[in-house]
Amino acid sequence: MSKLPYHGPNWRKLWLKTLLFGLVLLALWLGASFGLSRLLSEARIRQTANQMLAAQGQQLNFDGHQIERGWFPYPYIVLHQVGLSRTQGGSQTMNAESAKLSFGWPSLWGDVSLHSLHLQRANISAQRLENGQWEVAGFTANQAENSTLPHRIELEDSTLRLQYGGQKQILRQVAGFIDRADGNFSLSASLFAPQEYRMQATGSYSGSHFEQLQTTLSGFLPDGQPFTAAWQGNADYTPGQSRLNTKEGRLSIQIPDWQLNIEGNTRNWQLTPDSAVLPETHIIFSNADPANGQPPADAVRHSGSGSINKVSYQNRTLEIGGFQISGTAEYGRGSSGYSANGRLQAGPGHFQIDSLYLSTRHNAAPGSMPYLSGQWHGQAAGNGQSWNAELQGSLDNNEGYLKISGSLSEQGHNIQAALNLSKLSLSGYLEAERPPAAENTPPLWLQYWPQALRRRQISLTLDIGTLESSGLQIQNFHSTLHLDADKLEAQTIKMQMYEGSAEGSAVLHQGSRPKWEAALQFNNIQIKPLLQDAFRFNHLSGRGNASFRLGAEGLNRSEWHTTLAGQGKIVLDNGAWQGINLGKLLNKPDNLPVRNLIRYNAESSTPFRHFSIEATVENGIGTTPRLSLQSDSLNLSGQGSFDIRTATLNYAVLASAGQDLWLPLKINGSINRPNFALDYQRITGNLQSPEQKQRALQDVLQQQWQWIQKLPENQQP
Repeated sequence: MSKLPYHGPNWRKLWLKTLLFGLVLLALWLGASFGLSRLLSEARIRQTANQMLAAQGQQLNFDGHQIERGWFPYPYIVLHQVGLSRTQGGSQTMNAESAKLSFGWPSLWGDVSLHSLHLQRANISAQRLENGQWEVAGFTANQAENSTLPHRIELEDSTLRLQYGGQKQILRQVAGFIDRADGNFSLSASLFAPQEYRMQATGSYSGSHFEQLQTTLSGFLPDGQPFTAAWQGNADYTPGQSRLNTKEGRLSIQIPDWQLNIEGNTRNWQLTPDSAVLPETHIIFSNADPANGQPPADAVRHSGSGSINKVSYQNRTLEIGGFQISGTAEYGRGSSGYSANGRLQAGPGHFQIDSLYLSTRHNAAPGSMPYLSGQWHGQAAGNGQSWNAELQGSLDNNEGYLKISGSLSEQGHNIQAALNLSKLSLSGYLEAERPPAAENTPPLWLQYWPQALRRRQISLTLDIGTLESSGLQIQNFHSTLHLDADKLEAQTIKMQMYEGSAEGSAVLHQGSRPKWEAALQFNNIQIKPLLQDAFRFNHLSGRGNASFRLGAEGLNRSEWHTTLAGQGKIVLDNGAWQGINLGKLLNKPDNLPVRNLIRYNAESSTPFRHFSIEATVENGIGTTPRLSLQSDSLNLSGQGSFDIRTATLNYAVLASAGQDLWLPLKINGSINRPNFALDYQRITGNLQSPEQKQRALQDVLQQQWQWIQKLPENQQP
């Protein structure tokens, strides 16, 4: 048996005092609990509550078997399965999973006053009465001034059902407090309409005046982008009209996916649950990062300003007397500017924009000539699922007409458009040669293509009277363009060019190195400008037909030259092969040089009645299995290859004018200035000795001279 250590009489006294004090505390606690149970018994709670609620025509219901009680920091009880209902009609105005009621200390002596009320998972009804006042859980604003209501009300994970002007709305996940003693509040709630929006409001109030009022709304735009909108300022509340009159205020909106930040000044807003009047609102916007005030290094620097005037919302109809917005986007060395203004009216399921004016302007580099300069005016209208607009104006000072419509489906946003232009110059739209450091970087528009066209599809019917580029002019251009996040497809291309016509199709696939394919058929055209524009080749002229089916990777000529692949065919009549005149190849038979190199002469040409060539291209290298040329006195046939990457060619050609009259030629070197040579190997390939080879060459040249002298172009009149 253990014994307590002995430390003298003082130690025994300390133990006795501690034991006595503990027994006293236990007795007090038991007495207080017993007293509180008797004081706040179920019967007294029901009696006191019904006496306090009788004036409001309500009664309290709760589960009497689950009552929790406590003293600190104030005497309190926790009731479960709580409900408030009207004594007449029995309709319920509030129910909660639990309610904690704290009482002021004087309540113990009969002067019952509620210090605070904490509701958990409550369901509360609120309606706007005909006199403009609000009734919340059966209490009106006048009754809220009475001591019946607690000094502090707290809500946790509750639901508020609103009814006003024939409309109903449900706020879920309501949480926060209203402190009537200190005059401040903080509330948050979720609104499903139909997607979730989270709302929050904090501030202080004195009577009907609100100070430091801050409200926040966050959620998702119809396209799925998250956003946050916030307003802060001071306001006055008019109870009879349920109207909030704001003073000077500050508006802030952020859309992270768009890297867009909007700041605005507001003045004299008048807000009610079912109406709003906004006399004047000014905004500025940019894609600067709020943390450091600068946009991301690789992003487009976007900024602008605007104003919204005479805004009113009533009877579910929105009217904007006038809106104006203008902005600038800067990227690389270029910049784009735009502006828009008009009037808007919108109601349930429809909207109308009148006096709409749009202006655009683009500069590829500082000091460059602007292009994409548009001035359009017209109107737009739509409903919840579709919209349309008709605009007249000009693009780059050329008259035009634009009709555009859109519709929303499960697959995304579909846009249909038709654009008619009298004339369009492509010179400014074709990307200038980029510096070597940027050769492997996709153009800016290609980088933003997938993001801009996400869940969007565009179909554009394009008609242009005159389409111009450097040295190229196209008449009556027509095509139907289909554009989405993956590809741009041009169907049913029709146009008049090179004094003939053309038709075909093309497609451009999006990617870090975009791929393109084109199929074009040219009819009755002049071939020389076509070959010069497409391949920098200008040594073949004539009128006829041509067909190409080609594809490559990359948009710059240096990129797609190395990957070009496909087939092509050209058939011409009454043309000329420039660079050599076979009729004047040799001047005198006694001076025939024993040489095989014949220099290119830009002023010389070999005319023909008919010419045809076919080619297959792979990785920028073309192979020609068949080449033929016929004139009144000359026939050519041959085959060979060309390299677009190095701009070189290598052909073996046989010229003939009848039996035993032939001249083998080799054509190689630069495509721009090719070399023509006698094919010495083909002339002497079966001979052994140098003497035999020399004699064969002389015989061929002598026979060729006799043939050449008989050609029509060498006959003297």
